[in-house]
Amino acid sequence: MSIIQSAETTGSERLLNRVAITAVVTNVVLAILKVSVGLIFRSMAVLADGIDTSTDILTSSTVLIATLISRRPPDKGHPYGHHKAENIGAKIISFVIFYAGVSLMFESLKRLITGDYVALEGALPLLAAALSVVGKTFLFTLEYSVGRKCKSQSMVAEAKNMRNDIFMSGLVFFGVAMNKLGLGWMDPLVGLLMSLMIIKVAWEVFEENLHDLMDGLREEEMWIYEKVFEACKKCGASNPHKVRVRKIGNKFDIDLDIEVREDMTVKDAHEITKCIKKVLSASKDIYDIVIHVEPEGNEEIEPYGLSTKDDVNGRKG
Repeated sequence: MSIIQSAETTGSERLLNRVAITAVVTNVVLAILKVSVGLIFRSMAVLADGIDTSTDILTSSTVLIATLISRRPPDKGHPYGHHKAENIGAKIISFVIFYAGVSLMFESLKRLITGDYVALEGALPLLAAALSVVGKTFLFTLEYSVGRKCKSQSMVAEAKNMRNDIFMSGLVFFGVAMNKLGLGWMDPLVGLLMSLMIIKVAWEVFEENLHDLMDGLREEEMWIYEKVFEACKKCGASNPHKVRVRKIGNKFDIDLDIEVREDMTVKDAHEITKCIKKVLSASKDIYDIVIHVEPEGNEEIEPYGLSTKDDVNGRKG
């Protein structure tokens, strides 16, 4: 791994692993409970909630696997490391969620159109929905806080799905309650509403990871360019240009060109690059920095990259 990375990374990865395992175990228990109750009582809403939780088991497992893969150090085939495994994991999660949402939507519509719904008996369906709300609230709080703390895109994505699950389980509780009051159609209707929300979450998770996989930055991350320009000015480098920043895992990988006096010695020019790296590396958000030195006034056709002439705050990555 890069020497810029600290030992703190290992602690974050271990924490992510523990949270992912906790999520898998909790979801297994909830899935078994809700699927069983849904099948026994023929409740479309409870069954749909159980199927959704079953997909959460897969997504939690995907987060765990992605985290384990991302821990692997750089090698000959992957000199930049394996950190994008988390972004790939988040993409897989989005497809799984989308499939579950579409499947639930068609089944719910079918039951509404054909009138295939029954009056639910007993308190177990209500109890299953209530336990789901409690369990999902616990997982959301845990995953969102840890995901933000460790800057894990895939765990934050799963937490957002969990947040949606809290509302859906509450909706299931309401639907079951209305069914028991004589409104039998509320059960498949709730299933339909749940499916639409699941599809919406799938799109949000998919869209949020587009930037990282395309080596771009979100608008709120563009501040890193200003930091680069400030470091160059502080260290005496001229005309920082062809500045390109991408994310590797949750850290920034920076490439840039600078200009120095043409009569400057190689040693002095190297000292300037060391100064820039030292200033930028004071932040824990930096993965690696590569600096190319050119003489002042150098003119050549450069590949795309930002410079001090660009409107950094107004440009999206």
